[in-house]
Amino acid sequence: MTNSFKKISLLLAAAGLTFSAGTMAAPGISYNYAALQFVDQDVDNYDCNQDGLRLSGSLELNDDFFALGSLSDVSGGRCGSQTISAGIGYHALFGADSSMYGALSFENVSVDHGESDSGLVVAGGVRGFINNNVEAKVELSHHTAHDGNTVLGGGLAYWFSSQFSVTGDVGIGSEASEIALGVRMNF
Repeated sequence: MTNSFKKISLLLAAAGLTFSAGTMAAPGISYNYAALQFVDQDVDNYDCNQDGLRLSGSLELNDDFFALGSLSDVSGGRCGSQTISAGIGYHALFGADSSMYGALSFENVSVDHGESDSGLVVAGGVRGFINNNVEAKVELSHHTAHDGNTVLGGGLAYWFSSQFSVTGDVGIGSEASEIALGVRMNF
C-alpha cells in the first residue's frame, strides 16, 4: 500500500474513534447518500497499480427504485484511468434492518495510456446492519467494458452519527481488484 493510503486509513480510524463517544441507534438502510473514497486498484492484465479518488452517490426515486452514479479518477506511474457511471436500481426489504438490491448501469472507462471503452454493469447484493452502528454489504457485479470483469465485493460502514460513516470496501475481480476507504453521508 502507498503511504497516502496508510495516512488516510489512520485519519479515518481517528475520526471514527473521536466520534464513537456519541454513538447513536442504527440510521437505517438509506439509498440517499453521497460518498468519497480513496481507491487502490490492481489491474491484472496490464500489471498496473493505480490509486486515486472516487465520488459516488445514490438517490431514491420512490419506495422501490433509486438512481446511482460514480466518478473515479485513479492514476499510477505508467497507467491510470477515469471512470464515470450512471444507472438505476431496485431495492426491497430483507429482514428488519437490511435490504436486497439489483442495479443496471452504463460506464465509460477512459484509459490514460491505451484504448478507452464503455459497457454495462449488472450488480446485485445485500446491505444490512450487523450491530447497532456497523453496516455490512456483499455484492456481485459484472462489468462488460474492455475484457469484462466479474467482481465479488464486500464492505463495512461504521456510523458514528445518523448521517455520517467511515467506510471500507474490498473488491476481488477476475481482471481487476481494489480496496477503498472513505466517508459516506446520508441525506
